[in-house]
Amino acid sequence: MAMAEIVTTMLGASGVGKTTLLTSIYEQFSKINEQLNFEFKPDSDTEEILQKNLRDLQSMGDEIIAKEGSGGIAGTSAIAGPESLPEFAFYLSKKERQLLKLSFRDYPGSYVLKDNPVGREYLKRLLKESAAVIISIDTPAMIEPHKLDPLNSKNWDLLKDKSGRWHDAKNHPEEILNLFKAAYTNLKEPKLVILAPVKCETYVQTPESAQKLLGCIKDKYSPLLKFLGDPSRSDNIAVVTTPIQTVGCLFFSRYFIEDFNKPRFVFKKNSSMDTYNPKDNDHLLRYLLSFLLKRHNDMQIYKRSPILRSVRDVFQQESMFEQAVKQFAKTRKTTDGFTVLQGNELLKV
Repeated sequence: MAMAEIVTTMLGASGVGKTTLLTSIYEQFSKINEQLNFEFKPDSDTEEILQKNLRDLQSMGDEIIAKEGSGGIAGTSAIAGPESLPEFAFYLSKKERQLLKLSFRDYPGSYVLKDNPVGREYLKRLLKESAAVIISIDTPAMIEPHKLDPLNSKNWDLLKDKSGRWHDAKNHPEEILNLFKAAYTNLKEPKLVILAPVKCETYVQTPESAQKLLGCIKDKYSPLLKFLGDPSRSDNIAVVTTPIQTVGCLFFSRYFIEDFNKPRFVFKKNSSMDTYNPKDNDHLLRYLLSFLLKRHNDMQIYKRSPILRSVRDVFQQESMFEQAVKQFAKTRKTTDGFTVLQGNELLKV
């Protein structure tokens, strides 16, 4: 029997933090493996790339100034064509036996943009093939206002703070929505959509601030949520929010404007003794595995989906493995900005 492969698309424009998020998930695997009787193991190519990214993150200084179009680490090269993009593959294994392949697909963020038709066609196909999509959201760009100096501005109407002044320019929500509109028509099997705010350390330190972050996501992504929640497709789509502290030690400080009206976001450590310490990325995996485990228990869905039927076969062969996944998935976080916005039935374990 061929090994089941579950494809997850890392969706987002340049500089929002897709690769950094994937690296932080990889970093958590060793901690997760200590809790379970199975392991997440990357293949050799994946481990080589993400280990380098991890070293870069661990060596960050006390202050980071992120340029427009770049994040904490170098993103996927825009030079590479779709046929040569790396695949980040992880295997759920038990006693050296590989049971399930989790494949995360990254790509140059420029593929999201309207002026890249080749990249967008690739993404449409990828979204159709993927069981899950993780939308990386640049949180400061979504939240921080644009403040104008009244002494240097003649347009007094613009002096009010505008929440998320750089949201459209950084996160490209309209382009993201149009990709979903092209890919999520006539769905034949369930999908999981994860809205993952990254660089969010500043905004999740209290339950109150995390709740405000959740409200901002609902507001800024309301057109996408409305589309996903349409009665014609909502039964087949689960939507969750998972704020991920991708480095854990850097907090938004300020931003300033460079030439061509480009923002530069500044992040600082509270103390020079603070070190790389991502938080909550394991809960993103818990939601993903909750979705897969629910599919295992829904026989009617499996009859229509060869990929998910093969997942069912894996679980049936390994009852202890299924119980471990179930226990892991059940402990997913449901507070501090983590919530199921839609499709709770698709996530019940």
